[in-house]
Amino acid sequence: MSAYPVFASLRHVCAAFVLLACLCGPVGAANVADLNSASVIVADQGDAEQARGLKQALEQVLVKLSGSRSIVLDPSVKQAIRDPLKFVSQFSYASDDEGGQRLNAEFDADAVSDLLLGNSLPIWQSERPTVLFWLAIESEGQRQLIGTGSHPGIESMLADNMQRRGLPYLLPLLDLDDRSLVSVAEVWGGFRDVIQVASVRYSPEAIVVGRLFPVAGGWRGHWSLINADGSEDAWDSDSAEAEAVITVGVDGLADSLGRVYATRIDNSRRAAVTLAVSNVSGVEDYARVLSYLESLQFVDRVSIHEVRGANISFDIQYRGQLDDIRLIIERGRVLQESASARFSFNYDTLSYSLIP
Repeated sequence: MSAYPVFASLRHVCAAFVLLACLCGPVGAANVADLNSASVIVADQGDAEQARGLKQALEQVLVKLSGSRSIVLDPSVKQAIRDPLKFVSQFSYASDDEGGQRLNAEFDADAVSDLLLGNSLPIWQSERPTVLFWLAIESEGQRQLIGTGSHPGIESMLADNMQRRGLPYLLPLLDLDDRSLVSVAEVWGGFRDVIQVASVRYSPEAIVVGRLFPVAGGWRGHWSLINADGSEDAWDSDSAEAEAVITVGVDGLADSLGRVYATRIDNSRRAAVTLAVSNVSGVEDYARVLSYLESLQFVDRVSIHEVRGANISFDIQYRGQLDDIRLIIERGRVLQESASARFSFNYDTLSYSLIP
């Protein structure tokens, strides 16, 4: 079976992944846009296809926002998907690259967030970990690494699936620096130490190493999740279509990250706290802090409490438990908890410093 034609087509692209926590160097994250938008294929612009397409698009958005495919099994979500027009801001049609039609839908951010928060379902903030992919694929007995621009079909497939799940990602350059540090054999073998050293230059928050190879009747992918605490989950995926392997791989990756980063907010609890921020040197810094706080889905209201030079305090009205709130703020890579606050039991005021 020849595998090269598969790599040349967007409909037959493949990968499988091993997720490794990057334990050295700085971590990277990105603010993901369009979390409330989705694009789905439709047969025509008739009412029946419009209704089906909007339901599918809302389902994609809820999965993207929650970080979990199982969200669609929740009764409140099932009910919402039955009537997607209640959540739609706008939608339009466009032709895709293969001559078909797509329905592009955007949903009201507040309405969708309220659906998740109001039912204490998991919600994942827009600041998300950047994932670096090291991919090795076997074709006709030869193994290749996939880097930026080396295999446009695979890169497009990754982009589509990562966008569908709301995850930022990188592919390595595979330049002389990369190749001097890691080989295709080491990626194929999953040599964690070697791969982590080669990844430092990219400052990722997560590293994905994967391999995929042809088997009788189709393709097989193997991936495992190595958590920061050293625990590991591993699984295989077999499919006649290589495209299904990469789709399942990305879904597994997103679900795994979602279990770590998405948070269930206790909607029954509403409270207020003063949040003090230091290192605010000017109007731009102030706007950055305010914009970040207002973007957090669990925050209902933000107002200025006091300004003293480079120190500004805010009154925050929020939903949920304070420990969850502190964890979410810390993950945002905008505010860093002050060292003194880590040893304080004062829950009346949270103390942070603006990260430059």
